[in-house]
Amino acid sequence: MKLIAIMVGKIMVIMGKILKRGSSFPGKYALRIDKNLFKHFKYPKIKIVVTGSSGKGSTSSLIANTLKVKGKVCHNSSGANIDWGVATTLLKYSNLFGKIKTKYLVMEIDERYMKKIIPYLKPNYIVITNLTKDQPPRQHYVDLVYEDIKKCLTPDSTIITNMDDPYLRNFAKDLPNKFVYYSILKNKYSYETQIFENLNIYHCPYCHHKLEYSYYNFETLGHYKCPNCSFKYEDAKYTGTNLDLEKKQLIINKEPLKIGGDMLYNAYNTIAAYACLQELNLTEKEIITSFNRLNDLPSKEFINKNKVFRAISCKAENATTYNQAIFKVYHDKNKKDIIIGWKEISRRYNHFDISWLYDIEFELLNDKSVNKIYACGIDASNIKQRLILSGIPENKIITSENLENIKEEVLKSKTSKVYGILNFDYVESFNNTFKKEEKSND
Repeated sequence: MKLIAIMVGKIMVIMGKILKRGSSFPGKYALRIDKNLFKHFKYPKIKIVVTGSSGKGSTSSLIANTLKVKGKVCHNSSGANIDWGVATTLLKYSNLFGKIKTKYLVMEIDERYMKKIIPYLKPNYIVITNLTKDQPPRQHYVDLVYEDIKKCLTPDSTIITNMDDPYLRNFAKDLPNKFVYYSILKNKYSYETQIFENLNIYHCPYCHHKLEYSYYNFETLGHYKCPNCSFKYEDAKYTGTNLDLEKKQLIINKEPLKIGGDMLYNAYNTIAAYACLQELNLTEKEIITSFNRLNDLPSKEFINKNKVFRAISCKAENATTYNQAIFKVYHDKNKKDIIIGWKEISRRYNHFDISWLYDIEFELLNDKSVNKIYACGIDASNIKQRLILSGIPENKIITSENLENIKEEVLKSKTSKVYGILNFDYVESFNNTFKKEEKSND
């Protein structure tokens, strides 16, 4: 059964290459033939898994692409991170006997699918980026996801995670594993009074008292302590300083490191990958050289009609990613218009749940620098109602079925900036709609 499952999967992978059709079907059908497929692979010596509510793809990509200078890497670079996709990647890199023909294995794995894969994979290193309220119809609540991950971890895995996030310290409380922490120290974007009131108010994992903070980097990320017991923030092994989102960099051991974007999550994903590679004994020079090359990305902004346009891709059903976008816009005091919307919420299931909208701190957009807010797409009316409840005047809010219908008004608006806070399915449409049309030479 083992050889049949792998053989059928390999044939399907080869056919997909010939037909130039990539998909997770090879893994899907191989798992149907043998549900214990993951047990039969012969894995490389070094196995790294990246999981979390968000940031898995960016973090694993930095790790995998940096390791390529040291040897071949088995990596699910397409982002197919559930059991079918992981199985397909393993089939792609294995021979007919299931031996993975690479020096390293780097996998991003959906947090709810860890329990199906980790017991067989037994990774040396597990990077946990974050655990936040995400996709409520599928994930239900954060503690359920935490328990799923905790139960499948093996004691010999080194866990690399964020010291700035007190919730992730639960793992060290409950597990005997070795833990390695990273952190971003206080910077010019940090604040001392909490501005995100709708979500993620964490308590001490030991005595459950509400934590006190000397500063916040974002939501509940920051420098904390419990007023009732000894639990507190501790110095991390790997720290980033002097964060500068405008320059898209932070400092590691006095060396500038590009972070690949101007969002806080870019910085956290980068330092998570850095910590993992340092644990693998890559030199600081090797990592920084690679990251500065990989993260040297073109600007996502463009200019049309003397306005700067910027699309920020946010994961629908995840208030934390939307709050990071809100945080970005909140710091920009230029006169601006904002477009919020999506064509769909999830490609995994059909549902009409929009409860997560009420976890987003839209109240921060109730600011005189905001000219108009355009609610677009299938949930435009629901977005409008949420904005009204956050105190934003109704005359500032315009609804539209699509971006094309608001194009002329946005271009004529007397603002200097236009932000799109959008699900991934609207980013390309935003760019195509508002980019200046090039004149043809014909």
